[in-house]
Amino acid sequence: MTLLTVWPDDQPGHVLLRTEDTGAIVAELGRIGAGFARWPVVGEAADTEAGVLARYRELIDSRVGGVGYHAVDVVAGEPGRVERCGGGAEDRFFVRGSAVWYLHAGREVHAVLCEPGDLLTVPAGVRHWHDGGDRPDYVTVRVRHAGGVAGPGGVGRVALGEFPGFAELVAERMGGWAVVGG
Repeated sequence: MTLLTVWPDDQPGHVLLRTEDTGAIVAELGRIGAGFARWPVVGEAADTEAGVLARYRELIDSRVGGVGYHAVDVVAGEPGRVERCGGGAEDRFFVRGSAVWYLHAGREVHAVLCEPGDLLTVPAGVRHWHDGGDRPDYVTVRVRHAGGVAGPGGVGRVALGEFPGFAELVAERMGGWAVVGG
């Protein structure tokens, strides 16, 4: 399940919201101009960019048909933990593996632990970073959109290392689940 955690940008130890409820995730991310949806995972993970793009062509076409489409590519296990801010919006569809995308919007940091089938839209102008763990093993289809109206960008720089990372968020979530058959 997808996990959303929200903190004040100056208090990484103070959780404002933690939820796995899809409706709550959609509503909270919508509040900051971000988007979240679930797409079906089709077949086995392909090893090539062309194979991944072919399997998801119809869904990708639904994202690139609008004004401002810039480029589509497949990104596998890229290193993260560097806050950045692109000029345009970016969609990330998770095909395989998982990673956390952090959105620094206004005075809050929204961490979305994404898994296969998750579609996350990072709005234009919102600073963000990601963490896929020590050995990132995820594959995403990235749809980039040319510049646009800036979203509610972060107010100041944050100390990335102070916010829980991928391994910590996964461990916290798993620690909250009941052990079955153990």
